[in-house]
Amino acid sequence: MIKVLAFIRRRPDLSLDAFREYYEQHHAPLINRLLPFYAAYNRNYLEAPFRPDQEGVDFDVVTELVFASTADHDAWRAALADPAVIAEIRADERNFLDQGATRMWVVDEHVDDLAQRADGDGVAS
Repeated sequence: MIKVLAFIRRRPDLSLDAFREYYEQHHAPLINRLLPFYAAYNRNYLEAPFRPDQEGVDFDVVTELVFASTADHDAWRAALADPAVIAEIRADERNFLDQGATRMWVVDEHVDDLAQRADGDGVAS
């Protein structure tokens, strides 16, 4: 499995609600149509800091793209290299996000399976 995380900031003239509505109703369906190579496409909108002293967050959503195989990830990257596809995506991005602020990373995910480590009474040991 390959996972890509994108840290995306809204345009400064949009409210959080308008940003979220546009992403869900317009941009996500566009991505689903143009780049249908992923196993999961999750959008995680920031709502409130975990700690009250946290400051300086410069993004509004963490988007996760999960690919079941290297071949699927490669197909996604190849589609992004198509000038017509990327032009359509970039044109739509101008409607709701700060394009210069987006950062994307391929990550190496490690998952703890607490159920496998639990002892007989369901408590992790």
